[in-house]
Order: sequence, then C-alpha cells, then structure tokens
Amino acid sequence: MARGEPSPADVELIGRLAALDVVVSAAQLERWRGLGLLPRHARVWLGRGRGSVSVLAEETVAVATVLGRHARSGRDVRWTVIAWYAEAGRPALPGQLAVPEPPWPAVREALVWAMRRSTAHRLVEAARTAARGSEEEQDAFYTEAGRVVGRGHAGPAHPEVMRRVLEDPDAELDQGEDRRRRRGAVSLAAATAMGAGEVGGERLVDALATLMPGLDWTDIAAKARQAEKAGEFDGWIRAGAVDPLGLLHAAGPEEMAAARHAATVLAGIGGLYLMHGLGMPDNPALARLRALLEESGFALIAAQMVPLMINPSGVVHALTMCLAPEVAALAAWLESVLAEQASTGQGLLRLPGAEEEGPEAFMQAWIGHLHQLTDRARARRTGAAEDTNGAFDLRDALRSPPAPQEQRPRHCTSGRRHSPADRQMRDRTCARQRDGQVE
Repeated sequence: MARGEPSPADVELIGRLAALDVVVSAAQLERWRGLGLLPRHARVWLGRGRGSVSVLAEETVAVATVLGRHARSGRDVRWTVIAWYAEAGRPALPGQLAVPEPPWPAVREALVWAMRRSTAHRLVEAARTAARGSEEEQDAFYTEAGRVVGRGHAGPAHPEVMRRVLEDPDAELDQGEDRRRRRGAVSLAAATAMGAGEVGGERLVDALATLMPGLDWTDIAAKARQAEKAGEFDGWIRAGAVDPLGLLHAAGPEEMAAARHAATVLAGIGGLYLMHGLGMPDNPALARLRALLEESGFALIAAQMVPLMINPSGVVHALTMCLAPEVAALAAWLESVLAEQASTGQGLLRLPGAEEEGPEAFMQAWIGHLHQLTDRARARRTGAAEDTNGAFDLRDALRSPPAPQEQRPRHCTSGRRHSPADRQMRDRTCARQRDGQVE
C-alpha cells in the first residue's frame, strides 16, 4: 500500500460515517489517532505468508462518529474533546448506542486549558492582583469587571415574565433586573477574589439575593451587619478561597463524572423551567417542580445550565460549578423529586383532563398553542379579523396581503439590472438622499 493511502479499514470507516451524515477525512483520522483519541485498528494475520489486514471495530466507529460530529474547521481539538465528554454523560436515545467515554487525560487537559483561557479566570486573576495593589489598580479592576460582565449573558428573564410577553407582545419587560444581575456578578467576583470585606455585607447580601432569588435573606443580612460590627466579616469569604482552576486540577475522573451528571440533571430541569416561559402546557407536577426550584434559590443557576451545557466553552464552567458540594446536593435533591414523580406512574409531560395522554399529545398541544400565538401575531401585523374564539385561522392569515413596506428613494428600488457605473452612481445618490443632500 502506497504511503499516505488510507487503509481498507479507514476506507470502510469513512464510508460508515458518511452513511451517518458525518464527513471526515483520512488525515483527520490519523490526527485523532496521534492524539490518542481514536483507537488504532487491530490487525489480523491471514496466515501462509499472506500478511495481515486491519479490522474495523465497532468501538472505533462510535468514537469516530462523536469526534466527527463535534469537530469544526479551525476549532482547537480540545473544544471537541469537551463537547465529546459532555455528550458521553447524557442518556442514550432509543435505538442509539451510548457515546463512549473519551480518555481522561485528554479531558482533564482540555478542561484546564479552557478554564485558563476563559474570561472568568482572567477576571479572578485580575481581582487577586488588584487585592495586592493600590486603590487605582482596584478601581481599574472594577472598570474592567463591569466591561466584561456587561458583554456576557446575565441570565434569562423569569419564566412567568417570558410567558406574559409571549402571550402579549405589548407587555413591558423589566430591564432593571438585567442590570442588577450584572452588578451582583461584579460584587460576587470581587468578594471571592479579594475577600468579603472588599464589598461589605450589604453589597454581598444584595448580590446573593439578586443571583439567588426565592430565599429570605433577612437573617443573613442581619448576621452580616453583626459580623461587620464585630470585625469578623472578612472571614465569611476569605480572599482567594474560590479557585475554579484549582478545583479542576484536584478533581479526578470520578468526581468529574459526578459533576457532569449533576450538570446534566440541572440543565434538564432548568430546561423545563425555561420552557414554561415559552408557552409549554402546565400541570401540577411541573408547577410543583418550578416552585421547589425557586424556593431553593438556585432557579437562576439551573436556568443558566441550559446554555452552558450546549456550548463547549460553557461546559467547563458548568462542571466547575457542580464540583461544589452545594450545587451537587441540589442536583441530587431535584433528581429525587423527579424519581418521586415517576413513582406515581404519571409523567411530567401530561395534560390534566385531556382525552389523550402521553408526551406526544402534550407536544401537540404545545405546538398548537404556539401556532395560535403565531396566527395572532400575524393578524396583528396584517389586520386580519379575529374569529369568535379569539384565535385566528392560519389559512386566512396566509391569504392576507403582506404588510406595506417602508417607501424608499426611487433610485434605490429599481428592479432593472445596472452596469457597474450605474450602480456606483445609484449608491452615491442613495447615500446623498439618506444624508438629506438631495430630495
């Protein structure tokens, strides 16, 4: 076989993956093998001097499938490993094989690498440097922290607020909550890196109450004031006590697998929590789950697990959070709530009083409700008449004339083909019209 030519087993592997809509090259397979991610083919001796042949194993097909599914052109392979590790912790779908586990050394290296280059880690390091520096350096930290947090995602709105806006697009959305969360995140970052005394009791409790709503923080606020008067408040959070990178370094494969399971549970429950805001049908079991989650004070954390566990850059933060015993205990408790509901024989996705039961009927009801909202929104735009039930006929909405478009300068709306010189003249004329130089 000529050098560089793929082996028969690799040719078979590439064909098997193509049948699964996963496209890889022979060079990719060799690169993954060189990194220790893809098993090498076993060889079988043919005997009688006929040499040996490589044999494709089903495990190799499973590993190459998940690698090919998460690989992206130009993406560092460590992001691919993190995405693979996150998927390996999910339950296998019916009719599909479970995703094999990636090699632990590669997982650990990828997670530590991702945390080192993350904005959150750089912010913690900047806070530690500021804690040992002058007031000017500390002011610079707060300025940079505000800029970084201002760019990030502050978390979703409360599901009830989302549902109200979905049902009534004219409903107002409180933008102040977003700002309060961002201020709370900056205060909490400063406290974890420079100590509780840096922000003071009032700011710290306010930040916790903002990021963990649902709990009664009155007693904690009173204790914080007492600790400040007694000079003991610094001990609440020691400077540098929270070390995400250190947690990743110290975690072994068992601890990380447990954190992954906890993150998966929280992301699933957080998804159910958020779907209420997207018009998902409600029932007593779902309402109880939402109430318990909000009473725990971790509703926002569970909701944020949803986007974190989707993107590899977020997975590392979700896993680090779930290495904390408090978050792991929350996931275990919520999982027991789900098990309790399952023991009743009534699933979460059911319609009380409906003639048809089961997840399929539940989803059909949800889709039907979203269609009604879509028809209503379309009717608002097109001026279609509302029927006696307050819903709109989709066919009538589709037959409605399109909304009138904004009138543009005549030079910009011509449909005929132009020469390059004509187009240049047209573009200059449009620009002058926008600037008010011509009519």
